[in-house]
Amino acid sequence: MLVKVGASISSILKLISTSVSNSCFFTHRVFIWPGIVTFQLCYPANLTATLNRVALVANINHLISRSSSMKISGRLYQRVAVALLPILLCLFTATAGAQTGDTAVERPTPPPISGRNLAEPETILSSDVLARVELVRANVELIRKYMGLAVPPAPVMQVSAARSRECYSQALNLERRANRLAFEQVRMLLKTSPPLHRNVRTYDVFQLVDGVLAAVLAVKAEMDIQVAVAEKLQSPDTVPTDVFNATVRAGSEINNLLAQETGSSDVFQTVTSAVHIAASLHLKIPDGPSFPEEPPFEPNKSPYDVFMRMQGCFQLISELAMEQGIDPLEFDIPAERALLVQQNDISDIAFLLVEELNGIHRRILDAPEPARAYYPGRKFAAHVYQRVGLLERVLQDLVDAKMLTPAASE
Repeated sequence: MLVKVGASISSILKLISTSVSNSCFFTHRVFIWPGIVTFQLCYPANLTATLNRVALVANINHLISRSSSMKISGRLYQRVAVALLPILLCLFTATAGAQTGDTAVERPTPPPISGRNLAEPETILSSDVLARVELVRANVELIRKYMGLAVPPAPVMQVSAARSRECYSQALNLERRANRLAFEQVRMLLKTSPPLHRNVRTYDVFQLVDGVLAAVLAVKAEMDIQVAVAEKLQSPDTVPTDVFNATVRAGSEINNLLAQETGSSDVFQTVTSAVHIAASLHLKIPDGPSFPEEPPFEPNKSPYDVFMRMQGCFQLISELAMEQGIDPLEFDIPAERALLVQQNDISDIAFLLVEELNGIHRRILDAPEPARAYYPGRKFAAHVYQRVGLLERVLQDLVDAKMLTPAASE
């Protein structure tokens, strides 16, 4: 979704910028390109429990010149800005709401090469999703060559028995990277899909990847890359594991294009989402222990350290999953490959943590809705290591309690 507010007044933008920079309620960031201004308004930590980040892309191709006789004092200037700001935010909300509702947004993407009908979701197969992932990868490769970037190293993570819900988790991570690429290159603000609290269909994964393709094609068009890429039929024997591993590779390739690559702050936010899910399960322990404290901060940690601590979390999640009749996910990461782990790989694994816990959460009767995790600001690997340690403590409580009310059908 590209949000534009047209025919804005340049003086009003300056006005809001002045007001925002002097306000204790907002922080702001302004990016300027020829003919277009991106104006981001971000709510501070004390309001983020109820308010989302707001961004406005204001098209100022038609500027309204100010009258030379118009004299406004600085203080009045700011007061006018404070009065106008809610109006602009309401306008943004109404515009965004109209474009991000349940109504399908037309995408410049082709129908499945197999000829299957998207109006019949049950007919979409893993081979359709894999064909779309490979189409994304082919277009990303053209963009990489255009940008003159090196081929990224192969991702560390591979699995041997993925299901649609794990594929969906990696498609969410792929979407986040594609959205960031679209913003960096085309100044597009794209909707982020939420985790699903129901059975994930192959069609759901296809829709996510199709949105990624739309973002990649927008970047390709912005760069005026004229080379066309045709989607290729994939084997009818394709299974979700093939989709999962291809999606991980596509995520690494998009991450390679980003000016702001996936970093510790992104991973910290994802791990915090996992902590929130585990915390909602922790509340279901009958007469259970108090919520554990976060372990002490330890500096000088690397992505490998984070990866090894995450493995402990997966072992505990596997025990919880088996209690609920869920087959745990199996990794194919040799020890020598694990030594090469990077932030990009840690992000993939963190999204898996969230999905594996979501799978358990869906099975627990009356489990509270997990809190939302917000962007935490600047973080390092040591902060992620500490947060993963908290997750490990919560999971250990859950395993020790052997609780969790009889499983509901998924």
